[in-house]
Amino acid sequence: MKMKHLLKEHIKEYINPFPNRYTRGMFEIRVLPHEDLDYDDTIKYWRMFKKFPNDFAAAAISLLPQDVEFVSYDHLNNIILGNKS
Repeated sequence: MKMKHLLKEHIKEYINPFPNRYTRGMFEIRVLPHEDLDYDDTIKYWRMFKKFPNDFAAAAISLLPQDVEFVSYDHLNNIILGNKS
């Protein structure tokens, strides 16, 4: 179980922070590589996306702002559907 937690924390470092949203309602958040990644790190990002889909999704969802409720994650398009109440 500890290994999963470490992997999730490691993956979070590769994901670009999500923008703040000030209006309420449902919206999509595209999960993208962090802007500061070099070519090799971008390759690692996509490798983790493909090899560890559950950990990748958990890492991305954990980055959602506190006021955004997770609704679903589209793994094929790498998009989180959230609801701000």
